[in-house]
Amino acid sequence: FWLKPSSVYCIEFVRPVCDGADLRAMAMMRQPLRADAGGPGIADAAAAVEGGRALDVASESAAQRQHQQPLSRRPSVFGPERSSWSSFRRSQLLVFALDISASVLFGGLLWLCRASLPALVAIFSALAITVVLWRLPCFDPTRGSSTIPYTCEFVAIDGREVFLVATLHIAPRAPKDVETVIANTQPDIVMIELDEERLDDMREADSLPRESDLQPIKVTFSDQEPVTLLAQRAYWNGEHARTIVSAEVTFDESDPYCLSDSQLSPLVGKCVMALPGRPPQQLATGALKAHNAARRGGSAVLVVNPRNTLPPVPRIGFSSLLDDLRVAFRTRRCGYPEIPLLFLPKDGGDQLMAACRRNSPPTVRVEFEVLCDGYPRRTLRRRLCQCIALALSGIALLYGIIECFAVDTGEEFLVAAAAAASQGIPCACIDVDIDRLCSRLGAALAPTPCNICRALRAWLAFPRILFQALFPCRGRVDVLGSTILHMLSFRTRTWLAMLLAGTCAGGFVGIILAIFSRGAAGAAADTGVVPAGTDAAALQGYIMLALELRAP
Repeated sequence: FWLKPSSVYCIEFVRPVCDGADLRAMAMMRQPLRADAGGPGIADAAAAVEGGRALDVASESAAQRQHQQPLSRRPSVFGPERSSWSSFRRSQLLVFALDISASVLFGGLLWLCRASLPALVAIFSALAITVVLWRLPCFDPTRGSSTIPYTCEFVAIDGREVFLVATLHIAPRAPKDVETVIANTQPDIVMIELDEERLDDMREADSLPRESDLQPIKVTFSDQEPVTLLAQRAYWNGEHARTIVSAEVTFDESDPYCLSDSQLSPLVGKCVMALPGRPPQQLATGALKAHNAARRGGSAVLVVNPRNTLPPVPRIGFSSLLDDLRVAFRTRRCGYPEIPLLFLPKDGGDQLMAACRRNSPPTVRVEFEVLCDGYPRRTLRRRLCQCIALALSGIALLYGIIECFAVDTGEEFLVAAAAAASQGIPCACIDVDIDRLCSRLGAALAPTPCNICRALRAWLAFPRILFQALFPCRGRVDVLGSTILHMLSFRTRTWLAMLLAGTCAGGFVGIILAIFSRGAAGAAADTGVVPAGTDAAALQGYIMLALELRAP
């Protein structure tokens, strides 16, 4: 989304794209950003997004606006006004009745045309011609070169301007459209439908880590003034937020990599220095070092960076799934380490290591307060569940094949972030992370009565949504037309990757459903749940159809 003049006041328009987002966070989006409109101001809002204080800014902005005259708003078609809840309920009932009528007509039309191929061809031909004629008045061949591309739509509500750009992640046209919109509209804020974790994975290594990713620590040497170092944080440090660590620093020469959990050499209340890396043929991840130091009573682990620059990642401590399983088997724990871990810069770390290696008693102390961290983190249990879900859903296979063809995906997000940074425009990520996405999918797929009713209503709304996609009104993105324009920009390699990935992923999911439905049909026939003589293949087909209808 690109908004101008810097007031996000169209929550009903944003809602369908980020459905299920935190309502408290979305309350911030209902507040104007500019200070002269009662909001916190562009700079403060951007800093709040970067620093994870979005909810605090929302509360402050709401408190400032309590004594102000509310801005007038015209009713939005995307959501209810609180003062007209009854009218909203009536409109919803009318829409529901319209969906039922349209579904009946749509199903009847398909039933009549099922045995008549000429009639079906005639209907689709007439529909295609009508769809093309509907778009001719809105299509301008010179639009993309002068103002905004056809894939972008504009909406204005009470002086708030919204530019919504429809993109296709693997289309070469998408980054060009995004760059054109930002350059020609000069928005006050840029919002991308991506979470911060995935955006960091796509960024260039030179831009990481940011200063906001680092943890300041105060180091005190004997007879010297305290020195402040900026250390890189482990991803699990946020679990110990606001914990104050103030302890002597020690280095165990007999265990330089902190791989021993023996209680014979306790480290109660001390910060443990450890060398980076691992000895030959041994497991030495950051999580294992923290687990071992915690078992010996340590309060934190400090690892010295062997290079002059910090690793180009926002957080450290991530390792492969196999290594995490080995650590869990060795420590008998699947959760986060019990103490934080910091990666020190080379200069300060070498000085600290040299002071710890002296024969005199420990004369070095460190003090820091573990910062709050909203960066996504997940335990081994959650990570295993997510990997299994991504594998069984075919998503991992889909993107794996696309990656094998070296097709760039999501390039428009990097272009948007780079264009916003070059023009000094705040850039905010408005999508949910993988953790919350999986949690919501699990909650939505549970066969509860409410979810079944929602699935039924979604299928009833299919004819209406299809009609709106075929004949979009002004103020709505032309999804069908934008998709065709993006697909026309595909290269041959992109076409091959998409077709092969879609076929393989779809076939894999079909095999998974067939295995599950065959087992269910066999169990139903063996236990006598279904009458004797029932066709097992037909029953298996009905089960697969029910599963597909359950998750529209």
